[in-house]
Amino acid sequence: MKRPGRIAIVTVGLVVAGIVFGALAGGTAFVTVGLVAGERIMTDAFWVGAVFGAPLGALTAPLLSWLLLRHVPLGKMFLVCTVGTAIGGVVGWFATTVGGDIMVNPLLGGFVGCVIGAIVLHSVHASNAQHQVHGREG
Repeated sequence: MKRPGRIAIVTVGLVVAGIVFGALAGGTAFVTVGLVAGERIMTDAFWVGAVFGAPLGALTAPLLSWLLLRHVPLGKMFLVCTVGTAIGGVVGWFATTVGGDIMVNPLLGGFVGCVIGAIVLHSVHASNAQHQVHGREG
């Protein structure tokens, strides 16, 4: 298979995985917000969060994979970015001020949490790679 074909297939795979993990992060964040606010666990809450998280994951997974996390194992990338997105979504929800946009802040918080996780992961991976090149363990 030619290189552009491989790149396209990998990108489609990253989009699909991003949809799944974005939905997981969004659903988890929304259920967590409900639990912290004193609500009981409802599957409807998970699906509402998943609907908003899936498109965010579809966009960020291929972008961060190709631009920042190219040499990071995919499992580690999806784990760290999913957790970062869920934490950011919860923080974004509770950081919404009175009169603030209750839809935008959690999405923005999730995006920021994902990017922070990706930057930390990139830094740790680059540091470990540098230690291996110089013969030291990380």
